[in-house]
Amino acid sequence: MKRTSSQLKQLARESLAHRFSLPVMAYVITFGIIMLVNMLLGALFPDTGNSISYLVISFITDLLLSILSVGPVTILLDISRGSDGQLSDLLYAFRHQPDRIIVSQLIISILSTVIFLPGIIVFVLSSVFYNAFGIMIASLLIFAAVIGSVVIRLDFALVTPLYIDNPQTSAIDLLRESHDLMQGNRLRYFVLELSFIPIMLLAVVACFVGLLWAAPYAQMTLLEFYRELVGEI
Repeated sequence: MKRTSSQLKQLARESLAHRFSLPVMAYVITFGIIMLVNMLLGALFPDTGNSISYLVISFITDLLLSILSVGPVTILLDISRGSDGQLSDLLYAFRHQPDRIIVSQLIISILSTVIFLPGIIVFVLSSVFYNAFGIMIASLLIFAAVIGSVVIRLDFALVTPLYIDNPQTSAIDLLRESHDLMQGNRLRYFVLELSFIPIMLLAVVACFVGLLWAAPYAQMTLLEFYRELVGEI
């Protein structure tokens, strides 16, 4: 049964009823660690105008984020299944072969970057030789790459919950399984994500405090979508 966005959100609210405090705490701790690490990296690499420093900070932050982001998802997935969840699950990825989630996220990042290279190369060459037609082609290639990167992100949107549920599955197989599950469901997932934009904007306007409510709610809704696809609900 394919549920509407409203039905999935209703399931998420029911799952989170009277159990919102733990997910909020999990997000506070996760955001806090990421901010602390960014501050420490900023102190270690103060020359932010240096491209090498920027790349080092970005790489370490992305690496840490790929591991830490698993924790809140693990807690929410447990709650969606009727469990109270445990704060110790924030460290789930550290205890279950973190290389699998790191490699899978790295592959996604590489694919999302490589897809822009043709447009960038054509743009640079066209700019050097002042070729207006080439610049137009480059613009079309970059636009196509933007669409392609969205498709890539949607294809692999379920990697994290699949990683949690399949502790022995390799990074490549996680990507493959996510791709298979999302066939025919990309648009539904994309529309579901878009439906949270107003809530997220309001949360940002509320000095970001609202994100402590909006982030778990949005993530829980996406997990209900995942549970539907795997036949759990």
